[in-house]
Amino acid sequence: MPAQDQKAPPLSAEAYAHCFLTFRKRSTEWLGMLSWCRQRIASLLPARPRLSAMSVGAGNGDFDWRLLPIIRDQVQTLEYVFVEPSQAMCSRLRQRMAREPLEGVEFDLESSSFETCGLQQAFDLVLLTHCLYYIPDRKTALRHASRLAGDSGWVLIFHQTPLGIDQIQKKFIKRIKGTEQEMFTSQDIQDILVQLNAPYRLEQIESHIDVSECFRPGSEEGEALLSFFLECDVRHIDPVLKKEVVDYIHELSYPDQGNRLLYHPVATFMLSKGMGLT
Repeated sequence: MPAQDQKAPPLSAEAYAHCFLTFRKRSTEWLGMLSWCRQRIASLLPARPRLSAMSVGAGNGDFDWRLLPIIRDQVQTLEYVFVEPSQAMCSRLRQRMAREPLEGVEFDLESSSFETCGLQQAFDLVLLTHCLYYIPDRKTALRHASRLAGDSGWVLIFHQTPLGIDQIQKKFIKRIKGTEQEMFTSQDIQDILVQLNAPYRLEQIESHIDVSECFRPGSEEGEALLSFFLECDVRHIDPVLKKEVVDYIHELSYPDQGNRLLYHPVATFMLSKGMGLT
């Protein structure tokens, strides 16, 4: 089989974690999201001494432990439930809950996918942070999130827009990986919410990724970023095709103080109280 026809292998869980950490180090995404939460999340929470929140697809809790103090400042007691399907991630979450307790926060963990999560209680906040890519039935997931938020809670979604990484994926991921199954942007969420006739507010958080390492031959960080963007191990793709990807990223990015930055904003959806989805 010609090299250009070979599909790149998927990333292992360990390799994905490494690539994600490289992306996080080179991106202002989390800084922007946390800044937005400091400014806005209080307005979503009811004035009660005890509140509850759910984090869907929490991973190892890295983002949650940065977010928790922001929410905790608003209440006396916070019940915080993680929903995570990966047994490896659940093990790390359990260790972290024991190792890094937070005053006034009561943790719980549902070791299941969001679709099969058995919780029926209403939450004041249901948080979906960059997780809808990995949930096959997104429409059902949004209905489920609405039910869990009840009549007075909110669903808060942070998600990729059609700018930045999605532009790269749209052009190359099917050729390289063989599937576009996990491609899913904020525009797709909007389309679903329109179908559901669900009111929502949408805001955009400014963010960029330093992609300079992608243009340095042999750079481990550059390879990790490319693999994260394309959700596969790019060390195994045809060099001519890899150069095409790198050239396209260069075309999309812009110079900034000796580096090159890729514009990659984050969409923030706030689904209204009492959406009434069925």
